[in-house]
Amino acid sequence: MSSPSALSGTTLLALLTSIPLPSSAADEIVSLHAPFVQPSLLPQGQLGKWLARLNSAVTAREPAAAALAAIVIEQDTEGFAASQFGKGWMGACLGVLAAPSTTPEALPSFMKLSCALVDAAPQAPAFEREVVQPAMGKLAVSMSRVLERLVEARAWPATLDALDAARALITASAAPFRPAAPALRAPMTTLVLGTSDAPESVRYAAAQTLAVLHMTGGKAGAPSAWGTDMRDVLGGLAAALGAMTAEAMEEEPPRASPPPPPTSIPTFPVDAVERVNISLLAVEGYTELGLALLTTATARPVPVPLAQIVSAALRALNLTFDTPVAAHVSPTHHAALAAALPRVWSAGLLLLGGAMAACADHVVPHLTVILEHTVYLLERVPAQMAEARLQLLRFHSLLLQIYPAAILPAEYTSRLLKFSLGVLGTLLDARLAVTSATGTGRKGKKRARGAEDALVGGLEGRAPRATSHIEAEILHAALDLSPALHAAAQPALLNFSLRVHLAVYAALAARPAFTDPSSSTAVRGALDTALQNAATLEAAGTARDIRTLLLTVLPPTVERNAAFDALLHPALPPLSRPLPTLAQLHMFAPESEAERKVRRELGFRDPDDEEEDEEEDDDDDMAVDSWEAGNGAVPAPRAQMPAPAPIAVKAMPVPPPQPVAVLPTVSAPAAPVPAPFTVPIPLPAAAPFAEVVSAAPEPAPAPAVPFMSSSKSATPAPAALVPVQVAVTEEDADSDEEIPDLDSGSSDEDE
Repeated sequence: MSSPSALSGTTLLALLTSIPLPSSAADEIVSLHAPFVQPSLLPQGQLGKWLARLNSAVTAREPAAAALAAIVIEQDTEGFAASQFGKGWMGACLGVLAAPSTTPEALPSFMKLSCALVDAAPQAPAFEREVVQPAMGKLAVSMSRVLERLVEARAWPATLDALDAARALITASAAPFRPAAPALRAPMTTLVLGTSDAPESVRYAAAQTLAVLHMTGGKAGAPSAWGTDMRDVLGGLAAALGAMTAEAMEEEPPRASPPPPPTSIPTFPVDAVERVNISLLAVEGYTELGLALLTTATARPVPVPLAQIVSAALRALNLTFDTPVAAHVSPTHHAALAAALPRVWSAGLLLLGGAMAACADHVVPHLTVILEHTVYLLERVPAQMAEARLQLLRFHSLLLQIYPAAILPAEYTSRLLKFSLGVLGTLLDARLAVTSATGTGRKGKKRARGAEDALVGGLEGRAPRATSHIEAEILHAALDLSPALHAAAQPALLNFSLRVHLAVYAALAARPAFTDPSSSTAVRGALDTALQNAATLEAAGTARDIRTLLLTVLPPTVERNAAFDALLHPALPPLSRPLPTLAQLHMFAPESEAERKVRRELGFRDPDDEEEDEEEDDDDDMAVDSWEAGNGAVPAPRAQMPAPAPIAVKAMPVPPPQPVAVLPTVSAPAAPVPAPFTVPIPLPAAAPFAEVVSAAPEPAPAPAVPFMSSSKSATPAPAALVPVQVAVTEEDADSDEEIPDLDSGSSDEDE
């Protein structure tokens, strides 16, 4: 209802008297200036004359006059117009609604007038007792017939007005509509299940009207009628999902057995593709009806089959691209099923959201299994399915608004925060992998081999691209989700999340323009709100540093200054030594191993990671044997060196060794000298034998004993050394004279 105008009521009434009725000018004046809020303050003579003219036009069944009369009734807070002319106006409405010859264009005005008269009846008790209550039964029968006639004629604008009028009348006085409830249910069920080509607005209005039909059972019978309607919804939803996946997809058994399907469920066709389309419309219709039942206010508590509702919703979310499909399914049938999955997910999310909003804490025992399905689906949905991602992000935001993150399993909150950070990472400029291939150093040259094609291909598409509207909405949803998850995040993940938000805040100004200016404003506002919440977050680690840092980063506002006022007064006395700058405390703090692991897991890389990758690549290049074995090449067998055999060698005259004088007292016995190696190499003639030194570690000192040829060492003798191959120099190899004559066993008689 419009507020009273600055013009006086006398002036407005005089102006209305000079305008013929009906006219659009009179409608605009009455709607804009609202002169009939208090009819007792108007000149009674002019008021009576003008209402008499309006009454004549209404009884003449003028649609424009009926619409103007409805506006007057809605503005009248004293009930003057209804008590004086309401009886005649109600009779005109009943006559127009009951006449089969009434055109669909004339019906909305009289339905609006009848609703206005019923709503104004409590202000005039005599009018309610004498006019409204006797007319409600006739009005219910007329509305059921009008609705059926409009649905058959496919007059969707008039059908929408009829549904709104029926819902308003049932809410105001439900008992007279009890006999007409079956007649009203049939056409509205047809609209909800999508068997007609009705638009979305009509289907939604039909679901909202069906949700209030349980009120016709009275205060005592309404709860049981509500439960019956909800069981019919769950049974129809289960039957529709079963018809969609029949003989095509292998479903898991539901968590709770669904109720039997209702009798009003449509017959599904035999053709597979048509059956998928019809069953999908039924799934959406039953979901809309169930959501309307969950959101409709009831006078008394109603029995909610919560376990069956959650089971039906999870059954819809469990149908993914990973669900096994039978081998005999045709490509057309398979494509129809794949195209229907996003709409099935939307139905499941709507049903879960309605149950959480209506039942609140009663859903807590089911939160773990709900998050198990929704988080998995969010991670598995491809990036090209932007609408599905947006719906899943908004669903989790709703869940965190109802249930705090502290009562949710930490596994799912961490996965949700990581996914949100991955979405925010799309705003950061990622360095191309080919930039490291153009290096001039030793590592860069190794990586640059054959990288020309990668460089040319990587340059394609490097120009910045404006963010689309749907991408901006996904970013907005991720920014709304992340602050609710910060309270339960691990320190490493929380620290990295705050750094990503700061990096996005710094990089957002350099980003190209959004395709929609309103999207840019919404994303920047959500980012400011997320950083403001982070500044007031009570956390450990470097999060206390970022609170002070954000005071200088975020632009000042009245609300932000009030929130930051508590941060300006320190809780502890100042330190005795000066601290580094805030940037060094947080932005340039050394990264811990846990933070590095989280960052690399989410795909955020820096130049240090590239250097480590280059070192790993160099190590892989040096491991030739492992590389050949890993690429299918059979490694060549190593040559087995035979044990050295005694060979006939010409004896060379060697002078006998001279005796060596040894002191009688030695601090520690020397290590025993092993026997010299037996090698197939001649020794030089004049070279004396060199003393062989053992490579074994020096033994521990022992008590001094006299060194005698018959004495034995106190330490055990080391094991005999394994014969090894001795490298031969080039000069020794070229000496023909020193090559021994080998006895090959052959005779020289043939020569």
